[in-house]
Amino acid sequence: MTGRKEIFARILAQKQEKTRVIGSEDARIIFHLLDLQQEVSDRLEDDNLILERRVLERTTEQEKANKELEQKIIEYEKLNEKLQQINNEKTKYLMHATHQLKAPFAAIQSYTDLILEGYVGEIPKTTRAIVEKINKRCILLSDSIKDMLELANLKSLVKENIQMSGCPLDSIISSVVKHLAALTVSREIKISVPATLDDVFVQCNRNQILILLSNLLENAIYYSPNGATISIAFKAVPASLVKISVTDHGIGIDEKHLPRIFEEYFRANKAVAVNERGTGLGLAIAMEIAEIHGTKIEVESTLGKGSVFSFHLKTAQKTKIHNS
Repeated sequence: MTGRKEIFARILAQKQEKTRVIGSEDARIIFHLLDLQQEVSDRLEDDNLILERRVLERTTEQEKANKELEQKIIEYEKLNEKLQQINNEKTKYLMHATHQLKAPFAAIQSYTDLILEGYVGEIPKTTRAIVEKINKRCILLSDSIKDMLELANLKSLVKENIQMSGCPLDSIISSVVKHLAALTVSREIKISVPATLDDVFVQCNRNQILILLSNLLENAIYYSPNGATISIAFKAVPASLVKISVTDHGIGIDEKHLPRIFEEYFRANKAVAVNERGTGLGLAIAMEIAEIHGTKIEVESTLGKGSVFSFHLKTAQKTKIHNS
């Protein structure tokens, strides 16, 4: 590429002994390679600029998307707060309204009790039948009001503010069995409880678990035949948990109804036929309490053979469990 004789003459004059002077053809190859290197460098630089521009564009788009997402989150949080406020107001109204209904129904029930017990003298059979219906309806409505208040109260609770402590499981079970003694005696139903409950403690809110277990056991009693046996059992499971189960051999639950049994006011036709007094809130209350305790109520049931309701509680200190 140089091709000029004076350049090569000058190079020849200055070369060392071990130096070889390249020819014009070699020089052309070298310069061609240098040109290619420069071309590649230029292309790489252009590609880098394009890549940087694309990265900047993508970054800008991502930042824009993030800002839009943050704005949506803020909007949803505000909407959620508003819905929560509306729900709280509804709960307060429901609690107030149902509380106001308690007194008149209690009074009606008391008066009908007096009439049925003969404090106003003999009454005709037709009148007695009517008063008995009024009395039963008052009992049902009073139970419904009690359950509605209980459920509304549970829904209004802040989970973090609920007092939990280590409670002896034997005390909880014995309290529930004692509370339902009159019902079990009237139906000649036997409650089988574990004999090895000593030193079994669970982490819970005692009053709430009493309600949960009472609701499960009461359901088992109402939907079991007279003279049946209902079992309460427990066993240790991994992760420091105790599984507590209530087993009956009653009417059972149709498989198609299982997904709905914890819905408020849901009652299968067969359940209504067996127990007219049911409010349809007992299992909803039980599940609400279970969720407050970080668990769920599981159910296994076969129509015509019975049901098993179970839930888990965390073990507390001093617990030494021997499975029942």
